[in-house]
Amino acid sequence: MDIKYINNDFQFLYRVSCVIFNKDKTKVLLFNCEGRNIYLLPGGKIVQKEESLQAIKREIEEELGYKDLKYSFLAISEEFIEDKGYYNQQINLIYQGIYEGNIEKPKFKGIEGDWINFEWVDINKINNYKIFPKEIKTAIINPNKIYHFVENLTK
Repeated sequence: MDIKYINNDFQFLYRVSCVIFNKDKTKVLLFNCEGRNIYLLPGGKIVQKEESLQAIKREIEEELGYKDLKYSFLAISEEFIEDKGYYNQQINLIYQGIYEGNIEKPKFKGIEGDWINFEWVDINKINNYKIFPKEIKTAIINPNKIYHFVENLTK
């Protein structure tokens, strides 16, 4: 069961996501959903009694089929969003992962559905993309330290 709490129009979510780099760290994997112009990091909700590292490994395998990424912790993000009639507050633990395989397709659909569009983005062009959380661009450009972001889209 996902770790989430709902009370009327308030929802709390405990999430995990990952900045996935290619092996030489020149590209990063992002996704967007059909009809939306914002890009996100792969990931999902942490389930009860699950450690965050296990959660990101599970989510990446479910979404992409990648099993052998090398992970390290990158950031924590506190996110406040109004969406679908809810005021959402979420804690997002963000890892970085290294994909050692060859990039065969720069754009492809996700395993979980045709509405998920993945794209390998050149890091030098990262500022051309609208990404949430927006501060993650800093961590993508300089992934050698740990970050804490607060993103409030309710103001």
